[in-house]
Amino acid sequence: MKVIFLKYKYVLLVMLFISLVNMFAVSRLHLLKDWADMIFLCYPEGSLTVSAWEQFERSGEGGEEKQNEIFCQAAIWKSLKEIIITAEQTGREQKVSCYWIKGQPEAVFGKELICGRYFMKNEDHVCLLDRDTVRMLFGSENVLGMEVQINGTGWRIIGVLSGNRKICVIPSGESGREPVSEKDSDGIGAGSAAGGSAGSGEAAITGNDGGGFDGAAVRKKQNGQSSNLMFSRIEASFGSAGGQKMDGQLFYVTACFIYFSILGLILTFAGIILGKRMHQKWMTAAGVGAAAGIMWLGIRYAAPGSDYLPSYWSDFDFFSRIFQEKAKQIGELALHQEFPVWQNIYQTWRQVIGAGIFNCVLCIISVFGMGIQKKQD
Repeated sequence: MKVIFLKYKYVLLVMLFISLVNMFAVSRLHLLKDWADMIFLCYPEGSLTVSAWEQFERSGEGGEEKQNEIFCQAAIWKSLKEIIITAEQTGREQKVSCYWIKGQPEAVFGKELICGRYFMKNEDHVCLLDRDTVRMLFGSENVLGMEVQINGTGWRIIGVLSGNRKICVIPSGESGREPVSEKDSDGIGAGSAAGGSAGSGEAAITGNDGGGFDGAAVRKKQNGQSSNLMFSRIEASFGSAGGQKMDGQLFYVTACFIYFSILGLILTFAGIILGKRMHQKWMTAAGVGAAAGIMWLGIRYAAPGSDYLPSYWSDFDFFSRIFQEKAKQIGELALHQEFPVWQNIYQTWRQVIGAGIFNCVLCIISVFGMGIQKKQD
């Protein structure tokens, strides 16, 4: 055993690294699967109305086809740009990006809540803050129940979110009030444009006229449901589509396809190399067979559904259209990551792809290592 280890120590070391990389990649794929039920649709700023949301809620309560049969959670959000929040206990203040949410915040943030809870329907004057902000304001993450001040009004912290972006999330409530920044990052008064009075670095509480939301988010009842169907339902309820779509299933499915395809190529390559060096054709056949098995496993694991299959196989333009559409969505998310969960989805997707590429590099190293070892023998 010791002789075998010394003879092939470099190859065995590479195989150990490959095993660790694959374990890491599988764990990342499980994370992506947890986000596969998330659907986001952004609209031109401030164009989604409360009346459309109320109609959407009513459609989930009755009618011939209930929305809640395909959606388990839903929410709409509005970006309030940057505001300044203050902790009276410490005297510290922090500029954060503020979001106003109506509906279920779980639809927007999912499992990104580190501690505490999400706010409930009609709950008012409570907020969610990110971990870095609460640490900066209070020096601790044990802040549940404490208050922050926005323009002299107290907002009780009920939950802490993950992510590295400084954000504050507040419910729409029934008061129809929202905090907006009087000064943006360039120092130009924004409060007067919103109907508020200008104040040095302060925030105003202004009324909402029943519109002005920027996007909608839903979570599927089941992961395997068609994302295209989800988008069409949202567009039918809220109006025409906006600029950006974010589909959690897209990132999960493409990560599975790419990763398992890379593994299949590695197994095919390894089978061919070993078959030639050992003069054993069955090794090549075994490598090709193992690659086919891995590819089949990847398709089963991804469960792409009808979104990735044409209605009829003579539609040769289907895959070209779907590639362009999905590539556009991935490119949009790369440029614009609104919420922490968007950041995590994109980063995890990149990690899976990177793990597959790293597997290729390790495979090439092992082949060269075997060649060097053979020459030495």
